[in-house]
Amino acid sequence: MKYVKPLHVWKKKITVALSAWVLAALLTADIPAAEASILGTVIAGVQASHQIDQQVKYLDETEEGRQELFQYYKKELGVVHESPYEAVTRRAIDRLTQGIAQTEPTILDKPFLWFINPDKSFNAFCSMGHIMSINHGFYDYIQNEDEIAVVLGHEMAHGMKRHSARGMRKKLNATIGTALVAESISGGVLTNVVMNVVYKNIMNVQITGKQEWEADALALEYIMAAGYNPGAAPAVWQRFIEKAGDNRQNTVAEILNPANHASNGERKEKYIQTIKKMSGNKVDLVGNEVRVGGKALLRPEPAGGMSSAERACFVFGNLASAFKSGHNKAGAHVEGNTVYLGSQPIIACTNGDESTSVIADRLNSLLTLK
Repeated sequence: MKYVKPLHVWKKKITVALSAWVLAALLTADIPAAEASILGTVIAGVQASHQIDQQVKYLDETEEGRQELFQYYKKELGVVHESPYEAVTRRAIDRLTQGIAQTEPTILDKPFLWFINPDKSFNAFCSMGHIMSINHGFYDYIQNEDEIAVVLGHEMAHGMKRHSARGMRKKLNATIGTALVAESISGGVLTNVVMNVVYKNIMNVQITGKQEWEADALALEYIMAAGYNPGAAPAVWQRFIEKAGDNRQNTVAEILNPANHASNGERKEKYIQTIKKMSGNKVDLVGNEVRVGGKALLRPEPAGGMSSAERACFVFGNLASAFKSGHNKAGAHVEGNTVYLGSQPIIACTNGDESTSVIADRLNSLLTLK
């Protein structure tokens, strides 16, 4: 049977042929200077768009480009050498990398490059090329390694999904026209215009709300694959709420909270519902009360620099992990000052908490009622 090309294929070929013919006609026609200038700008715009794609690909995907961009950021932002938080950051990134590699081994081909900068505000970002920078002020708010891993995992998710590269292409294509109108469009100058626009906008790429939700979800997967407590995810947002309130944009939460996105409380609740589902809906967290089978298990006291509500997030995460892995079938027991469910530690009791034996007995009774 003779193959007949589909209509859409013919349409595409005809369109391409006509476009080429029209462009050739325009280039050879005797047209006024003003129109010629406009046409030249349009042609330069097409060339610039191609150069943008090539430049973004160079910085995002090649090792030479990544290293060039890495040095650019360090020069622009500065580097804190011998930071007391460098070791915990390196450990978290290494663990996250190995966790991510279980399902996305390409990360090993393009490992994340990172540095701590001296800015005292609370922020961090991941740019093209898997490059991360963490403000030193970040550690004034978060020092717990599990919570640090949540934030780093969120930024690494942006990198793995190439959110910055996509945002950069979109932003540059939207702004390059203005630069072309204002500049000469000769080949050498065109390259300079593109490069100027790239570096002018490289620190200001907009991440969408949808991309933030995606990074939130992946951060939870990443920290669990790395062996961190999933309860650290809602704990981060609980800490933000206590430090800066439940608004959508503020000094503390700007790291993960653009103006067009959900509030701190909404993002915490999203994590709680995800972790609850992970436990088979057997474990829940309401305020600072951890529940099993819909019944109250405990309300931890503030300890270790954490509020009762933040600490409850970690207990909640431990319990959900126990149910997910089946450790709940072994029952609760006490070792030293820690209550275990099977081999999963649930809570290390401190002064003010109920006794380990009371918590373990109550947990066992709730397990029989679930």
